[in-house]
Amino acid sequence: MRRSLNLNWIRSFEASARLLSFTKAAQELTLTQAGVSQHIRMLEEQLGERLFIRLPRAVRLTDAGEAYLRVVRESLDRLKFGTSDIFGPGEEGRIRLRIDPGFATYWLAPRLSRFLDEFPDIALHISPTIQGVDTDWDEFDIEISQERDRASGVDAIVLLGDAVFPVCHPRLGTALRTPHDLLKQRLLHVPGDGGIWHEWLTAADLASHRDSPLLEIDSLATAIAFAEQGLGVALGHASLVDPLIESGRLIRPFPSPLEIIGIFYLITPTAHPLRRQARLFRDWVLAQGSEGIEFDSEIAS
Repeated sequence: MRRSLNLNWIRSFEASARLLSFTKAAQELTLTQAGVSQHIRMLEEQLGERLFIRLPRAVRLTDAGEAYLRVVRESLDRLKFGTSDIFGPGEEGRIRLRIDPGFATYWLAPRLSRFLDEFPDIALHISPTIQGVDTDWDEFDIEISQERDRASGVDAIVLLGDAVFPVCHPRLGTALRTPHDLLKQRLLHVPGDGGIWHEWLTAADLASHRDSPLLEIDSLATAIAFAEQGLGVALGHASLVDPLIESGRLIRPFPSPLEIIGIFYLITPTAHPLRRQARLFRDWVLAQGSEGIEFDSEIAS
């Protein structure tokens, strides 16, 4: 078929097929019965196939009409849902987020009221990332994670890149004068974090002879919380733990410049465009990435 289909003809066909009446279709579409009948006839001529069997007081679909109705309904549904996904129903809707728990607790939470105040009609559904488990993009709009290459078919934008260094409870810090003292301490390790502890220990020339015990923990948030309780030494991103250091809840035992860079990525699927609400959150959170925040230690306690 070389010519484009007339959408008015398609609308007349869909209504007539659904109602099995040209007259009722005309009433629904605010057209005349003759106008709907003409649309159907012109569509049949272009397709080269009869779509309806005309009876004295009714119409019914031919086999070709039945098959074509399924195609038309599927196309209209995709158009309707696609329009809603991209442009959204005004400023309403829900954003489905999958976020690293440490990032959500220590970086996003102190800032999130800004977004909620600016967009009060948007609801957020936040779930934690699960180390080593790919994101189901039918269930989520955006992911914020340290793992950018976990799955194909995504765009990964650097949201936050900053220094990563050991942190611990002040009481434990008295036993840590040099990085070599870590060999006698429990290291709080998050499996699936990209081997960031190994990277830091390698930079400190300690990886080959480290014999300190490991405590494996499910998330960065838990590792930082355990460090606050004196259970071991965690690796903290500066943007996440600096407020805790300023409040005295954690210390950075080694003020030396030995540090590595940790990156959080904002990840979105490439298979389909972001809905309007998700685009608003993406743009907002990226704008926050370069801004500081005053941390209230009493609220965080």
